[in-house]
Amino acid sequence: MSLGGAFYILSDDQLERLLDGSLSLSFLYNELDEKPREAYSVERAWLDVIRIVEDFTEDFAEQTNEIPEMSQYSWATDVKEIAPLFVRLNDDEVESYYNWLDDASTELAELSHHMKNIASLYQRAAQQGDAVLFRVT
Repeated sequence: MSLGGAFYILSDDQLERLLDGSLSLSFLYNELDEKPREAYSVERAWLDVIRIVEDFTEDFAEQTNEIPEMSQYSWATDVKEIAPLFVRLNDDEVESYYNWLDDASTELAELSHHMKNIASLYQRAAQQGDAVLFRVT
């Protein structure tokens, strides 16, 4: 069982190079001079978070095994489609998702905190013309 997940804002070029193996996974660990624009980690709540995020990204995301462990990504053009969907994500909407999960492994307040941060992350990525990668860690 994994311990968490992380969202990364990166360029389409960086994502493409990660997928084809020409950019080392060390990139995701800030071990290279080249780094993702931003990263956001989710520990305990990652499974609940990704179940909600998938509702927003399902038509605009792809999965890959090229980036271990489990990874899902959206190109910059798709992020521009996804970001506006997160606008509706207020406290009531998060609570509706929380109730829908019915087996949530985290408290509502923690889930709400993460979802607001992830919504903001997608907004920033869209404004910057960047892609988003989610990776189980």
